[in-house]
Formats: sequence, structure tokens, C-alpha cells
Amino acid sequence: MRAFLAIPLSEEVRAAACASREVLAASGDGWRFVRDDGLHVTMRFLGELDPSGRGALDTACLQAVSVEARLPLRLIGADVVPSRRRPKILWLGVVDESAEGRLARLAGRLESAVRSLGFPPEERPFSAHVTLARARRGTRVLIPPVEQIGDLGSFVADRVVLYRSGLLPGGSVYHEEASYPLGTGDAM
Repeated sequence: MRAFLAIPLSEEVRAAACASREVLAASGDGWRFVRDDGLHVTMRFLGELDPSGRGALDTACLQAVSVEARLPLRLIGADVVPSRRRPKILWLGVVDESAEGRLARLAGRLESAVRSLGFPPEERPFSAHVTLARARRGTRVLIPPVEQIGDLGSFVADRVVLYRSGLLPGGSVYHEEASYPLGTGDAM
């Protein structure tokens, strides 16, 4: 199964993210928007996951997240990547409102945990975002009015979820396989 680790959004922030589509979709149909229930902060893409390795993965992820306290996060702004000349992904920005940069630290802990299980290293540096849409293949997309997207609200992340990804004609569908609660942050 194809899998990834992510932080789910609160219902309020998810609703605000979905509402931002009204503004961003006005640029045309070159974008394929993510389903409402597919909006999340990706922490680590895993790729194909052998079900026989789930026990070890669960243990490693629980250890990685249990030492990190709940995280105050904010969705703010939108942009396209990799560039404005060749936009492929439309995303919403995620700001870590903790004083210590704990979201990046959590991403590092998860990276170490999955690498200890034999997953290849992530080649790109961690960049907190919520993917809102992907450019349709073979179409020329226009840059949406990303400057019109401001503060979409804050929430407190209290867990990391292991999602299984399935591809359907209408886009990807995600199923929650496991949930790893963030701890008190007392242990190191």
C-alpha cells in the first residue's frame, strides 16, 4: 500500500481551506483540487509500505511523536511550486507558531524513525504546507490569485496520522490506518 505520515487539519481550518478554492479556482480549470477530506500537512511520504512492517513502523512513529507536545499551527497564504513559470502544485502555507520550531523538529524525528526502518532518505528539505491542487497534466494552467489568500486560521495539532493512499478516477482518496498522539513534550 502507498502510505504517508501527516497532520490532519481541524474542521474549522479545513473549512477555511476549502473556502479558499472559491477565490483560487477562478483562474480556470487547469487545476485539479484535492478532495476536502484529503487536506493535511504532509510530514513524510513513505511510498509503498509492506503490511508486515506495520508493527515496527507504529512503534517507531509512536516513539518519535510522543516526545513532542501538541503543536500550534496556522494556515496562511498560498503559492505555487516549483515556479511561477511552471506551476505544478498550488499550496497553502503552514506556520509553526511554537517558539522553538517544533514542527521541523517533529519532521526530523519522523525522518530518523522511518530511515531506521530502511526507508530511503527524503531528498527534499521539509517544507510545511497543505497541497490544495495539482496542475492537470498536459494543460497550461494560469497562476491563481494567491495574493488574495490571507490568514485561514489556527489549530493545535495533537497527532500524526499514517494514511493509506488510493487512486481513483476523481483523484486520490486517503484512509487513516493509524494515529500517533503527540505527547507532553517532557521526554527527550
